[in-house]
Amino acid sequence: MKRILCIAAALAVITTTGKAQPKESKALLEDIRFYSDVMVNAEAEEHRFKAYDLFEEAMSDFLSMPDSYNASLDSIRWFSVLKGVDFRIVTWQLKISRSEHKYGGIIQWADRLVVLKDTRPWVNGSQRNIYSPSAWYGALYYKIIPFEKDRKTYYLLFGFNAENESENTKVADILDVTSAEPKFGLPVFVGKDEPQSRLILRYSDISPLQLFFDESQKAVVHDHLLSLEGAGPEGTSLMVSDGSQEGWLYKNGMFQYQEEMYDV
Repeated sequence: MKRILCIAAALAVITTTGKAQPKESKALLEDIRFYSDVMVNAEAEEHRFKAYDLFEEAMSDFLSMPDSYNASLDSIRWFSVLKGVDFRIVTWQLKISRSEHKYGGIIQWADRLVVLKDTRPWVNGSQRNIYSPSAWYGALYYKIIPFEKDRKTYYLLFGFNAENESENTKVADILDVTSAEPKFGLPVFVGKDEPQSRLILRYSDISPLQLFFDESQKAVVHDHLLSLEGAGPEGTSLMVSDGSQEGWLYKNGMFQYQEEMYDV
């Protein structure tokens, strides 16, 4: 059974007609905290999906509150909450099965919000295209870094995706909130083949991959991957780290490819 995360419908129309007495913000946050845990960790599929339905309802009620933007979500263990200058981006995950996860999220300002719809898997052009919130590379973001380009502020987003039983993905995407409609991707990764709008690194579960921002060098840094033949299911190859690291040095609004950063 496959479910696509999307709370757009629940957020589009908020009504209290026919509902019981609305819960207070604190009670809704307790519900969200509980359901987000069950969505990820419950063994039974039906429990995870039921928790998601209840999570969706509680999240909708919470976000309809006039001052929800100022309510902290940081204590919810299975949420990622990252803050920009005047917004926050919140992401979470639903475990479909051991081999599949789906991701959901919102970008919230004090007076509006935008829903993110996970549309993976992506194929041709995914590293070079620019996408809208309704076509989003779903991930649980763990770091946000602002940077300047042409006197505008953009954001580097580092995210994790549990692809399947044998592979994971990490992504360095660009969030563009310089206009009313947010966008994902910007062709700022240059110097390696054609300019890329994002970095997508798929790697074996047996070989953890580092992807981070080195403040001292002003660079996006990640492990170099190579193909390990016969390591995957049914003898397929898997991508693993070789112990070296490559990077993308920030300069004048662009990230310039550097083949060798340092060995670890």
